[in-house]
Amino acid sequence: MGTIDDGVRVRLLGPVRFLSPTGEEGSPGTPGEQALLAALALRAGRLVTADQLIEDLYHGAPPASARRVVVNYVHRLRSRIDSGHDGASLIESGDGGYTLRLPADAVDALRFGRLTAQARQSAVGGQQDLALAQLEEALGMWHGAALPGLSGPNAEGQRRILTEQHATALEHHLELLLACGRHDVAIPRILRALETHRYRERLHAFLMTALYRSGRTAEALDAYTSAATLLAEELGIDAGAELRQLHARILAGDPGLLAAAEPASAGEGRAAAPAPDGSRAAPRPAQLPAPPADFTGRYKQIAELTTVLTDRDAHTVVGVTGMGGVGKTSLALHVAHTVADSFPDGQLYADLRGADGEPAEPRDVLGGFLAALGTPPERIPVREADRAALFRSVVGRRSLLIVLDNAHSVAQVQPLLPGGPRCAALITARALTAMPATAMLRLGVLSPREAVALIGRIAGAHRVEEEPGAVADLVAVCGYLPLALRVAAARLAVRPSWSVAALLARVSDEARLMGELRAGDLAVDAVFELSCSQLTPEQERAFMTIAVPHWHEWGAQEAAAVLGLSELDAEDVLESLVDVALLESVAAGRYRFHDLIAAYARGRARATLSERERDLAVRSAVDFMCSSLVTAVVETQPLSQPLTHEIHPRSSAGARVGRGPAAVEWVRANMPAMAALVEQAAATADATAIALSVDILALLPCFEDSIPLATLARAATAIVDTAADRCDQGVYGTAHYSAGVILRHHVAFDRSRGHLLRTVEIFGGGRWPGDSTRRFLAVLFAHSMLADLHHQRGDFTDARAHAGLSVALAETSGDHRLVARRRTVLLGVEATDPARRSELDRVGEECRDLAATLTEADDLKWLITVMMIEGDSHRGAGRHERAVELYTDVVERAAASGHVRIETECLCRLGEVFLEGGDPAAALAHARRAVERATLVQENLIMARGHRLLGSVLRALGTAGRGGGPDGGAGSDVGEEADEQLELAASLFKELGLPGHGV
Repeated sequence: MGTIDDGVRVRLLGPVRFLSPTGEEGSPGTPGEQALLAALALRAGRLVTADQLIEDLYHGAPPASARRVVVNYVHRLRSRIDSGHDGASLIESGDGGYTLRLPADAVDALRFGRLTAQARQSAVGGQQDLALAQLEEALGMWHGAALPGLSGPNAEGQRRILTEQHATALEHHLELLLACGRHDVAIPRILRALETHRYRERLHAFLMTALYRSGRTAEALDAYTSAATLLAEELGIDAGAELRQLHARILAGDPGLLAAAEPASAGEGRAAAPAPDGSRAAPRPAQLPAPPADFTGRYKQIAELTTVLTDRDAHTVVGVTGMGGVGKTSLALHVAHTVADSFPDGQLYADLRGADGEPAEPRDVLGGFLAALGTPPERIPVREADRAALFRSVVGRRSLLIVLDNAHSVAQVQPLLPGGPRCAALITARALTAMPATAMLRLGVLSPREAVALIGRIAGAHRVEEEPGAVADLVAVCGYLPLALRVAAARLAVRPSWSVAALLARVSDEARLMGELRAGDLAVDAVFELSCSQLTPEQERAFMTIAVPHWHEWGAQEAAAVLGLSELDAEDVLESLVDVALLESVAAGRYRFHDLIAAYARGRARATLSERERDLAVRSAVDFMCSSLVTAVVETQPLSQPLTHEIHPRSSAGARVGRGPAAVEWVRANMPAMAALVEQAAATADATAIALSVDILALLPCFEDSIPLATLARAATAIVDTAADRCDQGVYGTAHYSAGVILRHHVAFDRSRGHLLRTVEIFGGGRWPGDSTRRFLAVLFAHSMLADLHHQRGDFTDARAHAGLSVALAETSGDHRLVARRRTVLLGVEATDPARRSELDRVGEECRDLAATLTEADDLKWLITVMMIEGDSHRGAGRHERAVELYTDVVERAAASGHVRIETECLCRLGEVFLEGGDPAAALAHARRAVERATLVQENLIMARGHRLLGSVLRALGTAGRGGGPDGGAGSDVGEEADEQLELAASLFKELGLPGHGV
């Protein structure tokens, strides 16, 4: 449907109001409803999607009810606005959004903008009287501050823009009054304007000029003194060059200031209104290309740039940098058009072609600028330096915005910068190292919400409504990069029969990703190619090589290992890639690729580097991680020497991981990278990389009580078959052992058990010292893990058998710490075996003896484990108070030392004890805490136990009629939550292959 022009008007320039066709004024309602009406009115006649409205109102932090809030606001607005006239609603729904069906002139803010633009054109054409009338009508539309009392990013940004436009229009109006010789009218209006805009130097210049032309020279000089004092005392700055020059001319009695300028003749179509000093203004260029019609989001960046460009100090220079395809030009053009009214003498634009291999010559750009400013061709100098000097002279007293797009370097930009205090330069570039600037904005990718909105605007809002999940995945695969999103959306727009899921399937294959992100003249890989064309051969090889290992983030140490360089040289190379926006520096000495650049770089590596070179890069990365992990084990594990004794030789020294907790944190931070690298090594034919990967997997369980191992499950499974084909029995058997240990708490127990039994089969019964410490420990630990698996199943006979074998093997080593740990496992089985109830006192006594040994060995993890088992013995014997004391002590120690897994297990035990004792209310807090901590452990077994406990506690509370209160909720709610928790537990136990009751 079209617009409805039946007399309804919307006022935004003052309190937000609407006027009915009869002229009756009404309020839209609450501030939220006013903000939504303003968002629609400022885009009158255009569709505004629901996502855009949510972004306008909340900017990235919407409540869960945001969409419903928008619907409610629209409903209430319709009830108010539509009541004053007949016919269809003024707010039309459709295509996932809403349209305010009013003409632009029905919204005062839009009419204001049109009138001020017409006034500029009238002044350029020499029609000052018409321009004055247009400006007086525009300024008369204001009834106070714009959008008062409205919050939200859109309202705040629009208020700032409208306020600046008002100030600019006011200046233009006063300028024209002076040009027409109406000084007596201008003076009181200037004084009123200065009450609001005290720091705008142009207004002070107008006042000085008007007073001087009115024969009030002394007052004109006093006005300068007042202005200079105000600026110095309140802002700490000197008066600008324009004010100082005008002051000097008044002191000198310059007669050129006395006469008002004559109107431009009809034949001077390009002439503009003269400046207040009587000099003739240059032609007003308007070279900005059209802004992108589908520009989306970027509210924070728009507000930041608008503020800097409009509330500017002298010589404002603003830079916008970022990787190719991130939307620098779109943002710059959008902002430039937004602030255009703040630069009454026009806008200049140049594409400097910084990334296409043939940057524009500053000399040629200056020639174009000078011609646009009215300089005759014969007066344009030949030399670049002379052109730059003339350009600065021509624009020195003008108010111009110069947009320099796609800059190549600071050297290219420097000659193009204006020297005048009222000019501003807005520069875009992939990088501008050491650029002197008022502000530099590093532009990142869109937010997920903005990315989805852009897809909707180009491909159609129905795509987002029909396949929200697929759209969310698509924007993620596109890395939220505007160019990639634009290409993907454009492909969908011209292929209406394609589903979003179909395109998602195509772009999810990295090998074909770049080929799929092409549409017409748009191609993501072409943009990256331009950046690569600036690299030296050494930089290009480093760019490809460092992308081969599948790590998300890395430092100079890792890069040095992969590139075969010193750490300093590697950092220099990485920083050079940052300078051309091919790499991101996330912190000092830390780097990462954008996902699409990583895919592009790996594609180039596959096409350019040999398979051997690519495998070597993976091996070097795995080598570095293995060496680093060995250091972390040595710094944190009491039994580090036998654990690391037979690790395969490595060429890298690894990272500086720190000691104690710092080393554990290094392992935690690098766990995803190690998992990805092990999977990658499993896909190679490099036996060394595979062996080192197995070493990594064998050592990582040392940290399982502090760091979840779930991310390693796929890698541990993948490496087994590869090790069988490429490596010796020692590596193959260790691969089975690692898989068994890592899988035992995450996937079906039968799979874990199979790997552990295969370890024993490959390595034999194990003996000390034997041929290999590694083989001995693998068999010993395999029996211990098998005991744990059978224990979880409730198969106590087999559990005791495997635990006993583990103890017997440990005793042959003569290492009392190793024996103490294995005895702890055996006691854990005996403490919960229903057939051994008569032996619980012995179990408790042995636990106390082991606690003394482990305390002496400073083995905290196993100390708190044996304390927990002693608690189990008291619990089995019905001594619940003592069990609670021990469990509480264990929870506190485990929480303090970061042993999250033990803390969570013991929280479950605490809850179970209280539940068994008939006190579900006391159990509830422990149960909820156990579920919360289990999410950190990320082990299916622990999570299943936590959910089972919480469900059982809630069910007991509901049965007892004590489900009310903040924790439990009302009775029916308790029952529903109990069922939900027990269903989650049953699902996890089923996935593990365990009976639902577990242990």
